[in-house]
Amino acid sequence: MVGIDFYIVNNEKEAASSTKYVKFEERVQDYLLARESKGPFELLTGLDQYGDKLFSVQEIKQLVKICDALQTTCRQPTEINLNTRAFAEALKNLCLEALKLNKLVFAAGD
Repeated sequence: MVGIDFYIVNNEKEAASSTKYVKFEERVQDYLLARESKGPFELLTGLDQYGDKLFSVQEIKQLVKICDALQTTCRQPTEINLNTRAFAEALKNLCLEALKLNKLVFAAGD
């Protein structure tokens, strides 16, 4: 499945050996892009599906806020909203764990 995988790491090299990750599915990213190309979700919608990004501590905190906003705004009981909310919850938990462990979050495109 095409998408972007988020990992908890100290550096980019650790992502290859990490087994815990959250998948940002292409259809969820496309849905967010269709809703709003720039704005509150830009940290997610601006990711390159074929590139990599290591998030700073400040960006991880922003991701947590974005996840909270997604859980609030995606309220309709449609499949895409349910998938978006599930992704947001999983990513938020991963980000909070990374902050707790004093690690970073790495996004790896397919």
